[in-house]
Amino acid sequence: MERVNNLLKITHVQQPINNSIKTVTDKNIPDNNKSNTPAATVTISDQSQNKYIQSLKLNKTNQDDILGMQFKKFYEEYNSAEAIEQRRLDQLEKEQSYNRLEDEFNLKAVQYDFPENTRQHTIKGALEGKVVNASIYAAELGSAIRSSISMPDKSAEERAAYREMALKQAEYITEHYFDDEQEAKSFMDEINRYYENDVLREKGYVAIDNSGIEPFKKYSSPISNNNEVSFYTLAKNYMEEDDLEQFINGKGAPAESAKFLDQLQMNKEKYSEAIRNEFKLNEQQMEERIAGTKSMLETFAWENGRVAETMAEQPDYLAEILKWNESMLNLIN
Repeated sequence: MERVNNLLKITHVQQPINNSIKTVTDKNIPDNNKSNTPAATVTISDQSQNKYIQSLKLNKTNQDDILGMQFKKFYEEYNSAEAIEQRRLDQLEKEQSYNRLEDEFNLKAVQYDFPENTRQHTIKGALEGKVVNASIYAAELGSAIRSSISMPDKSAEERAAYREMALKQAEYITEHYFDDEQEAKSFMDEINRYYENDVLREKGYVAIDNSGIEPFKKYSSPISNNNEVSFYTLAKNYMEEDDLEQFINGKGAPAESAKFLDQLQMNKEKYSEAIRNEFKLNEQQMEERIAGTKSMLETFAWENGRVAETMAEQPDYLAEILKWNESMLNLIN
């Protein structure tokens, strides 16, 4: 039991990341997007460890090491710096869904500051002087190119249409408004990287922009083999929701916790294979939906970055996207 205690002493420290987006219209208005929080620390206390160990009441000493390693791995994955930062970025993007292109005052008077090493910062820097408001253009283009995160309530086809339209926007402005060939290439390389990461997200991968972490399947983790199903995914799929929450908090009922661990030990390969098959099917279906949307846009007649002619029948959501494209082009000097 002493070895389990040692294994369960886990502390993660995440350095603060300033990823603020602020306006300069009124300094008296608080900046709700600005993050100045202290370093986030996730700690499993000795008390929680003891409660967890006592709740299990293991009778077989040869299970101690296995349980300790699984519990340690679960906390490492869920509370990793990458997972915490990704959840924070996802929430921030959802909060930035306000339609800036419809607000004349916003277009003329508001500027956003973007942290370095973000897609918005890259786009804004490349388009300064080329559009009426580079920061708003960058925010809109960045949101559309990452539609899997910024538009979760829209259909996969609609998100794909925004993503494809954003890519065409970038290609158009690069071709017509960049004098330096190397600058144009660097800009499009960045845009294509964001585009490809978002397509991966749609297909079920975790892709964190500018992190240095290779995309990995959502059921896996960045610290394991890309085809290995993580302990957290197994628990989330095969443990009762209430039991999972108690398990996370170290308050699992002895019988339920022991039952699940025994069940997992006997069925891990079967459970893992089912999760992999479900992922593969979803990935194939999403590829078909994305390809269908891309093919539809390729049938349109384009003129100066605008859609001049569409097919006779078109999806309901297309009018909104064409309007967005027009509003974006109107920002170009």
